[in-house]
Amino acid sequence: MRWTRALTYAVIAAVLATVYIVTAPPPPPSPSSLPPPREAPTPAINSLRLESAGRTVRATRADGQWEVIEPAGAKVPSDLIAALVAAVLETAADPVSTDTDRLADFGLITPWARLSFGRPNGAPVTLALGSANPSETGVYGRLEGNPQIILLGLNVRYYIDLVLKQSGA
Repeated sequence: MRWTRALTYAVIAAVLATVYIVTAPPPPPSPSSLPPPREAPTPAINSLRLESAGRTVRATRADGQWEVIEPAGAKVPSDLIAALVAAVLETAADPVSTDTDRLADFGLITPWARLSFGRPNGAPVTLALGSANPSETGVYGRLEGNPQIILLGLNVRYYIDLVLKQSGA
């Protein structure tokens, strides 16, 4: 090998090493330098009333745990009630319409379910749930006293079905 070829290879290696050093991502921060994780805000909901097809399930929350009080003796896991509440409150709802003349189009004249969320410092908030959207990816809903129709994720309907099944209501 000629010395010019060896010198060329050395220069290319030096250039590549420089590019690598300049463009390499910084190392991750050490765990001690990270700020402590923030607690997720807990919604100020202390009770839930679910009504569907003549069946009612009521639950209250104390010390972060949900307990079903109606029907008496129902064994619904606290995490399932918490998942239902989170599915409604913590997921973005897409506004669909404010035309109250079209409630039948969304299954909201006779809703298949009603959820009432009790708050410690205020009146309960009631959400009427109608039919699923045409692509079956969400369910239409409307807050009592609000003309806006929203689209919630279909998991809301799934959790309601599970709560009703678990409660035996």
